[in-house]
Amino acid sequence: MSKLFVPYVMGDKDFIANVKTLNDAGADIIEVGVPFSDPVADGPVIMNAGNKAIQEGVNIQYIFDQLTEHRNEIQSEYVLMTYYNIINHYGETAFLNACEAAGVYGLIIPDLPHELVQQLKARHPERKTNIISLIAMTTTETRSNQIAEDAEGFIYTVTMNATTGENGKFHPELKNKIKNIKSHSVVPVVAGFGIRTAEHVKDIIEASDGVVIGSEIVKRFDNNDKQSTIEYLKTIRDALN
Repeated sequence: MSKLFVPYVMGDKDFIANVKTLNDAGADIIEVGVPFSDPVADGPVIMNAGNKAIQEGVNIQYIFDQLTEHRNEIQSEYVLMTYYNIINHYGETAFLNACEAAGVYGLIIPDLPHELVQQLKARHPERKTNIISLIAMTTTETRSNQIAEDAEGFIYTVTMNATTGENGKFHPELKNKIKNIKSHSVVPVVAGFGIRTAEHVKDIIEASDGVVIGSEIVKRFDNNDKQSTIEYLKTIRDALN
């Protein structure tokens, strides 16, 4: 069975062109990063891309406007990765309404703990945009199970680079944790962080329902020509198939 391809792209001035490239490459769900001045969950590649987007004048309204304008040209689902400060400043209800107008499938809010995610959901029972749960491998089993049971859309498990084994493969304990999360969830469980190659993908999908690839794709869009980036994306899609 084909597994989910969830690539990440920074929401910069060129992001719609990159989203369309990912759409054409067979992405199932595209993660669009909202540039933020004080990120807590981004590595240096994505941080630098976010800072550059801010210097270009990109903000959440630009991203909403672009997605709304081009939504009929994008077959992949797309989600926003954003920080709660941006949602709060925009206004929760207005933000969720803008998400619906722009066709946003879900929100990933890495600085919002599970309890506050549940409160956000409860404040907006009529919303059509999923709030996507993150689970770190350091999360206790009891808490992880609860997050999995409450999840909607899909679950993003954070593999963390340190969990790769001596042979370069992901640690068996990591895979067991992902399988446990899946046993408590009715939505797909995808894995992200440290996944760059088709070999990484083939290894981790022994346990997960798909992969998130962020920094490697941001780096390639920034530094490589379009054709070589498309060829790389094809290797990932083929590995997931």
